[in-house]
Amino acid sequence: MQIVFGQVNYSSPLKFVDLLIHIGEVTGDVYRMTPQQVWRVSEDGALRDMFGCLTDVFMMPEQYFFKHYTPHNYLPIRDYLDDCQNEYNEFISNIPELPFGNIWMAQQVHDRLPIASELHMGIYNSLRSWNFFSLPKEVKAQCNVGGFGIDGGISSMIGASLANPKRLIFGVFGDLAFFYDMNVLGNRHVGNNVRLMLINNGCGAEFRLSVHLCERNFGEEANPFMAAAGHFGNKSPQLVKHYAEDLGYEYLTASSKDEFEQMMNRFLTPEITDRPMLFEVFTDKQNESNALEMLLNMKSDSGTVIKKNLRKVAGQVLGGKGVKALKTILNKP
Repeated sequence: MQIVFGQVNYSSPLKFVDLLIHIGEVTGDVYRMTPQQVWRVSEDGALRDMFGCLTDVFMMPEQYFFKHYTPHNYLPIRDYLDDCQNEYNEFISNIPELPFGNIWMAQQVHDRLPIASELHMGIYNSLRSWNFFSLPKEVKAQCNVGGFGIDGGISSMIGASLANPKRLIFGVFGDLAFFYDMNVLGNRHVGNNVRLMLINNGCGAEFRLSVHLCERNFGEEANPFMAAAGHFGNKSPQLVKHYAEDLGYEYLTASSKDEFEQMMNRFLTPEITDRPMLFEVFTDKQNESNALEMLLNMKSDSGTVIKKNLRKVAGQVLGGKGVKALKTILNKP
């Protein structure tokens, strides 16, 4: 539901719920529900008020919680789930033609991943881009968000490939995450079940998105000081190619939609091939930003626009206290 809940000028009524049961730990989800109250279920009993409305903490395993609080004769009610699925399908079927980038690639690939494969995503651009789309039920998704940065994602992917040598392990990572963690690709035990997609836009494109504070406050100055633009070969067409091939990987590359589609069938081959694969895709940071804006502005309603303008005026006229005073009213559907 990220594509629905992330809309800038539209608030789905499904976003507002009376009660949310919160399980799990660190998350990379950006566009969340707005609950009236939250029950936190966790064995450690720690207070984690992610949504700002935590009312109860259940210090117990998730299985015990659901077993205890679910009646024996309970029949699942699917109304809310069905409504979410219907609205998600409506948005997915009306996505405009996106520019070439991570989101467009996720749109093309998400439902074509081989059965029983596993997908690893990098923080932060890749996780958000692929989280807009649902994966086949048989595909397992992972993201190393422990450090909430560029460290360790590819190592986690390789670890998963070693633990499951008969399962295809796919990975989608940006260039900063790739070069930060590239040494693990030289491990002599890397199996032929590895399929790594490198999104190389020459910088940390996350910092150059129009919605990011770095872009808003620093503009082009974000390149040398935050986005690391120009490093790691400055989108060299040879650097990663030589590295990958010298390590025994099958190297694929694309710089356009047509080239990507030509390579996609090979990259998604459902059988384990005789070599691991590294698919380097060259994109443009502006396309990444434009695609995100297009996706998050697919629908609008007057009520959401009015609320948005009220927040802006309250911030300008009354400051932080004014915004806080309006929060209770504006967060209601």
